[in-house]
Amino acid sequence: MVEPKILQPATDVADDVWEQEQALAGWTQHYRQLQPGRFLGRLTEVVAPGIRIFREDTNLRLHQHTAPPPDTLVVAVSALGSAPARLDGKPVGEDDVLVLRGGTLCEFLCNGPMSVLALAIDGWRAEQLRVRMPDPAEVPTSSFSYARSPELRMVLQCMLAATPDLLEQAGVILPLLDHCVSVVEAGVLHAVRPAAVAPSQRQKFVRQFREYVEAYPEERLSVAQVAQAIGVTTRMLEYSFADVMGVSPKDYLKMVRLNAARRALRVADPRSTTVAEIAMDHGFWHLGRFSAYYFQMYGEKPSDTLRANAFP
Repeated sequence: MVEPKILQPATDVADDVWEQEQALAGWTQHYRQLQPGRFLGRLTEVVAPGIRIFREDTNLRLHQHTAPPPDTLVVAVSALGSAPARLDGKPVGEDDVLVLRGGTLCEFLCNGPMSVLALAIDGWRAEQLRVRMPDPAEVPTSSFSYARSPELRMVLQCMLAATPDLLEQAGVILPLLDHCVSVVEAGVLHAVRPAAVAPSQRQKFVRQFREYVEAYPEERLSVAQVAQAIGVTTRMLEYSFADVMGVSPKDYLKMVRLNAARRALRVADPRSTTVAEIAMDHGFWHLGRFSAYYFQMYGEKPSDTLRANAFP
């Protein structure tokens, strides 16, 4: 896959489908315009090594044949207000997610103005980040309803405003890759719920998850990383946590980090330590969200907790 030499947010504008189909480097694409009118296309993307996040906007009815580069998995969702579409003949709903397999040609028909938000990750990059991804050859190209698609859409929109340096930070990209892993597993398993698992087995999965997280308190672990380490799928962890804990594994990890951050704030010296430093140390790279999570959990601002340690 050919990567830009300079990693920075970029936007390409095309006034012909031939130009639009060439915008994604390394992809095999062929577009046909099926509606009279002047075509206008736009591709906005942020690229970091092995990771590409992009938004493609088109204004007319199009018939597309497209294939991502080999050893690449793509997770995509349409922007709100997009025209109806079909993937390999199957209707794509507003809350549907698309999974595209690297090296496999698929057929996409959009019936009017369309905006698609997507994450593409190369296999080597997922391995480097210790994110367990299935073999692309085992993942079917598909579209399916996904309860977290609005959240995925929002995250991708936020990431398009990020810089490649930010994408390189594990605390930023790993939550997004957790979404990717969950979506891919849902794509493989959405038609068949996993075989029944005894309550004791689900309790075991949750206990193993907790023990692994507690064993590595300094690591900023993702759900996918822990799932790989204990040998279960993220989907099974979600079912197990829902049954045993009443929360998702992602929310559990967030609460673990919040508790650790609160302990740090309660013993820190406000003369030499800031809330931002403690938030970042515990995997919260967005200070505003950290403050909101903290207030919701403890009923006070993190700055109030820190100030309580001030010497008279």
